[in-house]
Amino acid sequence: MAPQRLTIMSGSSSKRVLVLGGGVAGSTVADRLACAGVDVTLVENQPLIGGHAGAMGCKAAEVCLRCNVCVAVDIFKSVLQSSRVQVITRAHLAAFESRGLASPYRAVVTTKPGFIKMERCTGCGVCLKACPQGCLRVLLPAVYGGKPVMDADACLRSKGKSCALCAKACPVNAIDLDEKPHQHTLEADALVVAVGYQPFDPAIDASFGYGSVANVITGLEAERQLVQQRRITRPSDGAAPRRIAFIQCVGSRSEHAHRRPEDMDYCSAVCCAYALRMARRLLHESEDAAVTVFYMDLQNFGKDFNAFLNAVKPRLTLIRARPYEVTAGPQDTVSVRYEDQAQGAVTGAVFDLVVLAIGIRPAPDTLALAERLRIPVDEQGFLGVKGATGLAESQRPRVFLAGACEAPKDIASSISQAESVCAAVLGECGIFDDGQAARR
Repeated sequence: MAPQRLTIMSGSSSKRVLVLGGGVAGSTVADRLACAGVDVTLVENQPLIGGHAGAMGCKAAEVCLRCNVCVAVDIFKSVLQSSRVQVITRAHLAAFESRGLASPYRAVVTTKPGFIKMERCTGCGVCLKACPQGCLRVLLPAVYGGKPVMDADACLRSKGKSCALCAKACPVNAIDLDEKPHQHTLEADALVVAVGYQPFDPAIDASFGYGSVANVITGLEAERQLVQQRRITRPSDGAAPRRIAFIQCVGSRSEHAHRRPEDMDYCSAVCCAYALRMARRLLHESEDAAVTVFYMDLQNFGKDFNAFLNAVKPRLTLIRARPYEVTAGPQDTVSVRYEDQAQGAVTGAVFDLVVLAIGIRPAPDTLALAERLRIPVDEQGFLGVKGATGLAESQRPRVFLAGACEAPKDIASSISQAESVCAAVLGECGIFDDGQAARR
């Protein structure tokens, strides 16, 4: 069936900005521009906005560790409540073309049906109990509360069977199983690209044991545990680990003989800080915990990094080595083999849990998006040309780049850069002249 068409045109008295990506950078742009009186259309390819930051947990220990997850959550909530931001999820940019000075760009966005009307849903959970397949799941509870999303591929209807139990059970008629795909045509005065990143898949390198050794997890999986159960446990038995190892630079700073853009010989910038925060959280939860960090060198990114490192360093075992083999040990332990650079000898250690600090890669469709938008990519595959201003240059008028799609960065850096991009958008589009800007 052909998609239904919905046309959204910017009004004569208001500017409209199209933002691609609903992670922390894109949502910050949408929020700040909306507060400046700009109408924003936020397009996200996932069922919900929030990106990776929305799935992370608070790492506060005896004090706040300034991981900025709570700041990001507040931004996502503000976007969802804004009357000036139209959020379109499960969406794909199908076309983007220049229109002229009056309305520089026109975009065509196609969307898949989500079947759940988020504006109606109260998060009561009745549909979750009614679904026989478990295809309804609550994601990003910090942002959306108990509102579920539907995995259409797991639904009985996708297998040619008849089922409408969730829709019948919903007390507020928030489930529309007859929803069809849509095609949106939008005119925009500017475009901000903030499509985020893809975490490195450690299963690519068998030496880290990911996927084959029970108690080897990634940092993002540890984050999800913090969200769901407010603590980090061993997947094998749900027990709190006592001996924990963090392995840094997994998928980062690894050179190959024939380097390609997808070969990660660059630093992912965020790994050192988030591993140290998580280590401090683990040490706060248990006085008996022993945390070891295997590192190449510690990268000083972000404000007050040295002060933070010095505060936690006395309770850590820091080993300057890159483990070359991670295997299963007795009783679901994890054996790590490495070359101790201080002693110049190969040795090993056994842990209850190993956390892989995985790096940041360009989002899967970055190259295709760059071709569609006619903007450059750098040698690692990230968007834009890096300049002296601190903002990546798209080399196309009124097209801006924000967040980790142009270079690896953490939540705080993504928010900061997004706010700088907003200033550039307001200035280049002449919005400062109408007296509506700089109001929050």
